[in-house]
Amino acid sequence: MVIRQHTNIFGTYAPWYGICVCLSLLAMVVWILYGFKQHRINEYQQNELLMGFPFVMLFGVAIAFVLDVVFTGDWRTWLGNEQRRFGFTYAGWLLGALAAIWVHGRVTSLGTMFLLNYFLPVFALMQGIGRIGCLLSGCCYGKVCTWGVKYPPGSLPFERIGDACVFPIQLVEAFLLVCLFVICLKAIFRFRAVVYLFGVAGIRFILEFFRGDNRGSVFGVTCLSPQQFMSLVFLLVGLFVLIVTRMNDSGSDNVKEQCN
Repeated sequence: MVIRQHTNIFGTYAPWYGICVCLSLLAMVVWILYGFKQHRINEYQQNELLMGFPFVMLFGVAIAFVLDVVFTGDWRTWLGNEQRRFGFTYAGWLLGALAAIWVHGRVTSLGTMFLLNYFLPVFALMQGIGRIGCLLSGCCYGKVCTWGVKYPPGSLPFERIGDACVFPIQLVEAFLLVCLFVICLKAIFRFRAVVYLFGVAGIRFILEFFRGDNRGSVFGVTCLSPQQFMSLVFLLVGLFVLIVTRMNDSGSDNVKEQCN
């Protein structure tokens, strides 16, 4: 199957990746508005959530670009006269988003733990939609195989590997992320962030072995890709969130015993 990277909308060729990014942002907005009623959030806290949304998104984007140029070595292109290159890594975005959520939770009445459990499940859906955009745009492609998808001339995979079939790793990841989103919805609210962090860490760590594009390195270490190192970071963050959640549960139980 040959992938088409653009679609015709009212006579204008629109990139599929951009369309999927817009759809993922729409999913986030719908999720936030739906949560207002589901969690009975008052008007003051609704304003806090809406103010935090652009902060979380933009800080995540900034960290995503920084980590990508560091991991891939593209920062060297910014020192000379050659064309400057930069990319976007979801793991970097997630790291920045987690930091922004932590800060926002500390300075608002919502609390960090609530915001993590509130936001993180929809991140799985957003990334799943984004991965479909990656499939259609040709980035984040899989290893060469005897079956799969082909990309046309002018695309990144064609420039790197020519007219060869690649494993549709983006589609596999999109499916697993949607499954993770459903699992998060089934989980108890206070454990949703933990489920997401464990799930996204495991999915990315395993699927990295099937990626065919340049994975970069961390300070010259190539036994694991930068994204796999980031997966280990998210696993540790998930363990930390789980410990804090358990401690909060124990504290609540102690308060109940004293009241009785």
